[in-house]
Formats: sequence, structure tokens, C-alpha cells
Amino acid sequence: MKKILLFLLVVGALAAAWFWFRPQTTEPAEAISLPVSRVETAVLKKQMIAQSLDAFGVVAASPSGDQVIGAAADCLITKILVAPGTRVAAGDVLLEFNPTPDAKLQRDAARNARTLAQEFLTATQERYDLKLANRTELLTAMQAEQEARLKLASFELRGLGAEGNIVAPAAGVVSKLELAGGALAPTGTALITFTAEAQLEVRLGLEAADTVQLAVGQSVTLFSAHRPDAPPIFSVVRSVGRSLDAATGAVEVRVPVPKDAALLLGEHVKATIELNKKEALVAPRRAVLPVNGKLVLYTVQAHHAVRHEVTTGLSTGDLLEVRDANLHEGDLIVTLGNYELSDGMPVQLPDTKEPKP
Repeated sequence: MKKILLFLLVVGALAAAWFWFRPQTTEPAEAISLPVSRVETAVLKKQMIAQSLDAFGVVAASPSGDQVIGAAADCLITKILVAPGTRVAAGDVLLEFNPTPDAKLQRDAARNARTLAQEFLTATQERYDLKLANRTELLTAMQAEQEARLKLASFELRGLGAEGNIVAPAAGVVSKLELAGGALAPTGTALITFTAEAQLEVRLGLEAADTVQLAVGQSVTLFSAHRPDAPPIFSVVRSVGRSLDAATGAVEVRVPVPKDAALLLGEHVKATIELNKKEALVAPRRAVLPVNGKLVLYTVQAHHAVRHEVTTGLSTGDLLEVRDANLHEGDLIVTLGNYELSDGMPVQLPDTKEPKP
């Protein structure tokens, strides 16, 4: 019995010694798989960016652009050759007229008065040469002849008593017709309102708060609201109003229309006004995320997301100026899938293999 107990003790001691002094080998730990996010990226670029303001308005004549053509003498409108909105060249006939009987009578009376004044002056000059008239009489006759001649010249210059035409003084647009054919127009009656082609402007309406950012000379791009395919037109701010329109509550901003622009009188336009412009790092707006009161942008380096807390500057359309010391031109920035990212997270770009954990 003692031998059996002794044997068991020896075996137990050997087993304990082997367990204590056995080689320390372990199985490799199971690899930890991190989630991989699929993202889309864009290249961070340094380019010009401008902060802009959009406004809407209508094409109208500038203050010096409208010219009202009136009747120089009493006349009868015989034929009207244009309609409101007609584009004409310089010298084109707008309407035809005939003088009234009274106008003809005034013209004939002025011609007779000039003839009589010339004859009286001739006779007075002969009498003066013969010492039969004094110098005062000669000067009076000369004055009468000059007045009669100037009066007739004025009548003829205005077309008094003569048939005539009214022509366009320059290239432009007929904006308004005051009378119809066959109407009697007394002297001074407005007949046609004409707008010179080089005297058009766009009148924009803006909120009073927005005009604080405006200044004369800022660049403006004009787009036709009626013709989407029309090319943009480039101009500048001419003036910024200092009063509110009683009906709309808007401030009027005026922009001249270039002479060769294809805008029509009365056409509605959209205007984009450049408020500020500079060169900066520019990213799509969707690449910047608001996170806990901060703006976050992710770049991709070695198939891993890198988190950047950025500040923004100018913005226009879908573009946004971003600033961070660790951002550089040419960096890959995440534009889609960034909501799922965290700093250091593996990412898979389109058309690339999934990165190893």
C-alpha cells in the first residue's frame, strides 16, 4: 500500500513539474475586422471663388435713353410705319404727316413777310444812299428784314406747313406710340417715345439689408429669364438706390446693358452680383459636415479616413472655401459616404480593392 501511495506522489510531482515548466505557447488571437466604408472622393483644388448675390429685374430705358419725339407744328398723321417694340436703325422713317391748313397759312405768311421786309430794306437803303433817309430808318428796316428771315427759317426747320417724315435719330426701339393714324396733332404733341439701343439698363430689386454689401463697379452677370439658351451678359453695377419702393419695399439697383447685348426692352432677367472674389482651397459643399457645432471634412490617405476640423469662407453655388493647416491642393476629399466615417476608418474608393484590416 505504501508503494502505491509513493508511486502516486511521484507521478503527481512529475505532472506538476511538467505543467509548470512546459513551453509557453499560445494560439494566435483572432484578427479584429474593422468595418470598411465605401466612399466617393473629389480632388481638393485651389481656384478663384466669388461670393455672389442673386437678384431679379427687368430691362428698361436709362434716364437719358427715352426720347419723346413731338409735333413741331400742327399736323395730321397720315401713316404710321412702326409699332411699339419695333427695332429700327438710324434714319428709318417712323411716321408720315401732312400740315394742317392753318400751318400752311402761317408758313405762307412768314414767306410774304420776309419778301416784304427784303423789299423795304432795299428801298430804305436806296433812300439812305440818296440822303433821303436817316441811319435810324435804315437800321429799323435791317432789323425787320432779319426778324422776318429768322422766323421763316424757324418755321421751315420745324417743317411748318410742309409734308414730312419723322425718322429715328439713332438705332433703337420704338417703346410707345402716342397717337393713331389720322389723328390731328397740335404743336408740341408727343407722337413717339423712342429708346436708343445703347441706352438700356436693367433695374433690379433687392432687399434693403442686401444693399449694404453692394458698391458701384461690382461685376454683374445677366441671364435672360425668358430665353434659357441665351448667352450670359457681363456688366457692372451703375448705381445703388437710397430709397425704398413704396409698393414692393425693395431698393432699386441699376445695371447698364452693353450695346451689343441681345436683351429686349421689357425682358425679365436674373442677375448674379459678385460681392467678393479671391483664390482659395475650394471643396463641394456636401464634403463639409456639421458635427457637434464644428465643421468636419474627411480626406483619404493610404485607404484610411483622416478627420479635419475646418473653417469656411466664401461660398457660391455648390462650392465652399475651406481652411485648415493640414489641407493641401490635390488632397482626396470625401464627398459621399462621409456621414459613416470616423478618424482612421478604412475606406474603399470606387474601382479599387477593399483594403486589408
